[in-house]
Amino acid sequence: MISQLKYRHLREDGWSLRVDSGTWSRALWLAILAEIQGQVPSRHPQTIKLKLPESQQQSYFLKVYHSASAWSAVKDWFRASKALRFLKQGMALSNAGFLVPPAVAAGEKRHFGMLKGAFVLTAAIEGAPLTIFLKENAGRSDAGLSVIEKRAALKALARQIRRLHDLGFVHGDLVASNIFVCRDAAMNLQFVLMDNDRTRRYSKWLPQSLWKRNLVQLNRLPLSSISLQDRIRFFQEYSTAEGAADLNRPLLRWLEQKTRERRRDCDSVDATISFRQLMRSPTEGS
Repeated sequence: MISQLKYRHLREDGWSLRVDSGTWSRALWLAILAEIQGQVPSRHPQTIKLKLPESQQQSYFLKVYHSASAWSAVKDWFRASKALRFLKQGMALSNAGFLVPPAVAAGEKRHFGMLKGAFVLTAAIEGAPLTIFLKENAGRSDAGLSVIEKRAALKALARQIRRLHDLGFVHGDLVASNIFVCRDAAMNLQFVLMDNDRTRRYSKWLPQSLWKRNLVQLNRLPLSSISLQDRIRFFQEYSTAEGAADLNRPLLRWLEQKTRERRRDCDSVDATISFRQLMRSPTEGS
């Protein structure tokens, strides 16, 4: 159980809560409740930055879930809310050695078993999403990343994603903006997996169709300072991370095809142009 590992169970104002005892306070709960009550229900989760007036050091991110549809409400009758799934999967990832945002609390409110609302509160961490980090740092000659450092960072990320899949995890939405980049005390780059409410862990014999979609999600969008050769290096490191002899070329061709389809269907771009042009960042020009 979640509460047996780190979190304790509370009931407040009709809500069932899992909270980190070392951080939790009545003032924090009242601030969360005020934000939830002030929101207009939406089909999509709403995330806001939360900071207590008396706290000048720590800020938080509050993600609020609403019932998206009648069918979702029926399914939520028989399963934990996305907030509690976020907490559970975050703990599983953390126990496996991956970095995740530190969760302070998660809660759900039910009426006769029907989910009426849910939330998760995480402590803000220093750093930036991979998309912004690359835009602000890659290719800079001053305090940014050198070409060698960028390649080393991409290889490290590839090994981490490969290890994620080897352990049976499939991230729910592995886009670049859901990978947070920060530095440890020695200024080494670290990668934090965000938005884990749809992440799942499967059996050892993980179907390829599940982890392959993560590669498409990560490969889909152009990224500043990331060339086609960088993408190939990333995939080569991913392919050979566990001792494979060579680059998995059939999988690489499949990935290009699926990326073209996603760019065409989701981004309404001409996917018949060369793959180098297709994946060029708009800031790089034509």
